Amino acid sequence: MRIRNFFTIFITSILTIICLYYIFSSIYTNENNIKNNNLNLGLDLKGGISLILDISEKDLLINLSEKSKNFLFLKALENAENKKKENSNIDYLSYFTNFFYKEKKNKKLNINLSSPEIFGNISNIEEIDSNITSDIDVEKFLRKKIESSIYTVQNILRSRIDQFGITQPNIQRIKNSNKILIELSGIKNIQRIKNILEKKAELHFFETYSIQDIFPFFTKINKYFTLNQKKSFIKLLNITKIKSSNIVGLVHKKDINVVSKFLNSIYVINSLPYSLYNIKFIWGYKSVSKNNLFQLFAIKTNEDEEFIHSLKGNIVVKAYKSFGTFNETYINIKMNQEGSKKWKIFTEKNIGKNIAIVLDNFVYACPIVNSVIPNGMSQISGHFSVQESNDLINILNTGELPTSVKIIQTEIVGPSLGKESIKKGILSFLIALLFVFIWMYIYYSIPGIYANIILIFNLIFIFGILISINAVLTFSGIAGIILTLAMSMDSNILIYEKIKENIINKIPLSISINNSYTFEGALSSIIDGQITTLLCGIILFYFGGTGPIKSFSITLIIGIIISLFTSICLGKLFLEWHLKKYNNIFFKKISIFNKKQDIQYNFLSKKRISYIFSSFILFISIFSIFNEGLNLGLDFVGGRSYIIRFDRKMIPEKVSEILSKTFIENGKKIYPSVKMFGNKNQLKITTKYKIWREDNDIEEEIMNKIFKSLKNFLPMSFMNFKSVEKNKHLGILSIEKIGPTIAKDMLNKAIISIIISLVVMFIYIFIRFKKWQFGLGAIIALIHDLIIIFGIFSFFQKKFPILEIDHAFIAALLTIIGYSINDTVIVYDKIRKISKKTLIMEKDIINEGIFSSLNRTINTSFVTLLVVSIIFIFGGIAIRSFMFALFIGIIVGTYSSIFLAPSIMYDFCKKNKK
Repeated sequence: MRIRNFFTIFITSILTIICLYYIFSSIYTNENNIKNNNLNLGLDLKGGISLILDISEKDLLINLSEKSKNFLFLKALENAENKKKENSNIDYLSYFTNFFYKEKKNKKLNINLSSPEIFGNISNIEEIDSNITSDIDVEKFLRKKIESSIYTVQNILRSRIDQFGITQPNIQRIKNSNKILIELSGIKNIQRIKNILEKKAELHFFETYSIQDIFPFFTKINKYFTLNQKKSFIKLLNITKIKSSNIVGLVHKKDINVVSKFLNSIYVINSLPYSLYNIKFIWGYKSVSKNNLFQLFAIKTNEDEEFIHSLKGNIVVKAYKSFGTFNETYINIKMNQEGSKKWKIFTEKNIGKNIAIVLDNFVYACPIVNSVIPNGMSQISGHFSVQESNDLINILNTGELPTSVKIIQTEIVGPSLGKESIKKGILSFLIALLFVFIWMYIYYSIPGIYANIILIFNLIFIFGILISINAVLTFSGIAGIILTLAMSMDSNILIYEKIKENIINKIPLSISINNSYTFEGALSSIIDGQITTLLCGIILFYFGGTGPIKSFSITLIIGIIISLFTSICLGKLFLEWHLKKYNNIFFKKISIFNKKQDIQYNFLSKKRISYIFSSFILFISIFSIFNEGLNLGLDFVGGRSYIIRFDRKMIPEKVSEILSKTFIENGKKIYPSVKMFGNKNQLKITTKYKIWREDNDIEEEIMNKIFKSLKNFLPMSFMNFKSVEKNKHLGILSIEKIGPTIAKDMLNKAIISIIISLVVMFIYIFIRFKKWQFGLGAIIALIHDLIIIFGIFSFFQKKFPILEIDHAFIAALLTIIGYSINDTVIVYDKIRKISKKTLIMEKDIINEGIFSSLNRTINTSFVTLLVVSIIFIFGGIAIRSFMFALFIGIIVGTYSSIFLAPSIMYDFCKKNKK
């Protein structure tokens, strides 16, 4: 016992010191803007940076045409680009094709979009036949390819952001355009995120020219350069400082543009000798000295065009990092089977020569080929920092973008929940904790105080660990914390109820405490309940993708591990210490249900009533879901977004409340999402009001509603308000129609992860309880709970418009799954302990098991409902939907764990026996 207590004190002390250090250092660094470990808050809690990326349709068309040089094709591209500069929201492809058709008709040209010199090439041969395919069909093909490419870009960018370590980013396509809106929280190095997002990841391998091959040519063109620029070109190249023959210049940063412009000039191109006909000059990716000198390379481009194109970024299977003898960083690239074959030929041809490894037109390495490489491995060596190497590996592993992207707008955005709602939420949470502390003291006296202290330790440990691993806390993460705190309190309640039961049975106090912390006591209930939820969290983490599910699962996993340690080890330490010091612990004999005073209720005799009641509620829920549908939020349906500048500082929550009185659809209010956007007098208002309508009249209607509702803050006419112009001081600055935040693939991952969780929970319960009927009863009860939650949100959506299905609802749903399964498993554990004396599931055994767990079940549910109710009342409108879902979920989950799951289990056991 002494050894166990020593380790408990040691681990608690170390954890407390470390976690408090991280918590206080996080507060200090946030106040002083010092970069250090701190608790990163998600977009919904803190806000972040908003980026709009423009996907180059021009590049896509050039690639699809295999870099066609046809004059009409190039002229049509130029026309579309010019139109795009005038209005970035144009339908690029329509302007391209319309100009093509017009010029073709006016000049009577015998050329089509399907011609081999444009899109009817070898790459598109399966889709386009130059003799049959009409221009209209080619246009459809191009539109399909552009849509597919934009979707691919969106997924690749999401993968890069995920590997960058940002939790729950908003990634939305701006509808009917080639733009993607990305909102990221916790970004400190904006330039780094720009590099990660804008890199196309186009990887090539080239043969190189040496300085000896190039120097005579440089001497020749130097005379022309000196004559025009009044300075030596060779001196600009710093050739005397070059130490490696594969480098042809070392140019200062300030001279790069001058050198590039000259080398790409018509004079230089026309002066090239035949031996250098395929030369291309290309820069190294970063400076190689403190003097800002950049390496210049000369590569051979079109010696074998087909081969060069085959050795592109899509051959990379895996990129990973390794370290050399002197701790220098290497990036290793593993190629696919086709790439490996061609890489072998390429290295065989260039033994003893330098080859350039080029990513997005910058040379990252130029190693010498010492031998043939048959296994498809290559290595990039350079003076990489840890950050640079990680970013490069991230980009290579996520794949090559089908086209280039460019960031065209960056702005700071406020939290989606709003600062006022967050303040109210925090205050209400603290009030709720105070009430829990009071209730636990009233119900358990001194042990209740220890349970409260354990709860405080849980909070310190959870937040300390989250800060130490640089986790991002989002609204979903808070849901995970609430669940783990409820389960931690539940563990203490289970132990205390077992101790009280032992005391009633005249067992000495010290023995009662020891027995309660054994598997025969309360330990099996605690571990089974929390392990089941932990497995759910692990599966959600691995299979749930990103966004709210990942944030929820991280806090859930950390919280459960912490609560198991504190409730079992720390809780016992406190009770034993108190008993040793004071020779007694007073447990108040308050019990909601007492075996000696109350007649045991025959739960199973009422199972038909439970089945009928549940079936009735399920029928109404399913009918309402199919008939009325669900009130899907912006996260699922997207909306229209307006960036508006006012004449003063605005409070987003109040603006949302004002606009909800105007945006009324099908008799219900629609609360728009309102965030600060850039300056404090600038807001981004996004509404799903009549999102199903596509006509221009709806845009006018929405703008009119916004103007009339907020005209006190807009001293201008409606015409001036709605006109979108450059350098505008007040009114609407931009209008976009954005897609959903939660994409279909994310939703599919969420559904798959929940299904896998249900299967794993069934298997675990089956293994632990030795009967498959236990697992089946638990899963059916859980599905019953989820359907009813959806049904209530569907049935009451018109009366209560805040009942939306959004990312907060998903967080609530995951919390309910964890809570409900924990509740059911604890009831099952009571039944198992009583039934150990017999292999038959008799009614009396099940009734006694349910009854003996009632004090714990009702007490835990009451404490959790108390917290949820206080936050619902005082926490502000932004989180009421979430809290309402939790409130209903806890009530339904408690009901199903008492009346439904045991009855289903009993009926299947009875059938199996027959």
